Amino acid sequence: MATKMHPTKSLLISTTVKLLETRLPGEIAVDEILEASGISKGSLYHHFEDLGELLEAALVEIYAAWVDRSVDALGAMIAKVKTREDIVNGLKIITRFTQDPKYSNTRFQRARAIAAAEHNPRFKKRLAEEQTRLTEALIDLINEACNKGVYANDFDAHAGAVLVQAYTLGMIVDDFVDKQMDPEAWYELIDKVVDKVFLVQG
Repeated sequence: MATKMHPTKSLLISTTVKLLETRLPGEIAVDEILEASGISKGSLYHHFEDLGELLEAALVEIYAAWVDRSVDALGAMIAKVKTREDIVNGLKIITRFTQDPKYSNTRFQRARAIAAAEHNPRFKKRLAEEQTRLTEALIDLINEACNKGVYANDFDAHAGAVLVQAYTLGMIVDDFVDKQMDPEAWYELIDKVVDKVFLVQG
């Protein structure tokens, strides 16, 4: 059974998550978090070793929320499919939802979190737990779709799970350029990849 988080610790994390919606981690000071949360400095350092650990906890929270949304959407879709057409239509909806240009901020947050983990063993361990949870959930969903006979079973489910995440995050390379691609062209390309690689050929 998961241990319930202390309310003070939870409030500090949620306050920091809110600040990260419009600020970079390096732009957030301890005093801002304390003022916004109404929590004392002593309480903050009772729950966190330093500001860095609190920022890491908030970044993991953001990452985990994205993982949960993605897994829930895919799980609900896979549970309903009965035919190839069902999964084609379901995946088109999910592709357009997860890769909409309006979610560029989410892609930047994920990329920043991944980059911050490179030289930070403490954060790397915590973020890896969420990343592993997402990958394993996607593997399970791919295997479930294979068992239903709508996904091809001639590719490795783990590699497939990583590919899905790679092209979803990969759209970030177009998020910050002046001349951006037509989102519909991207969606259609992903549809073709999914159709030819993931799905049983009719």
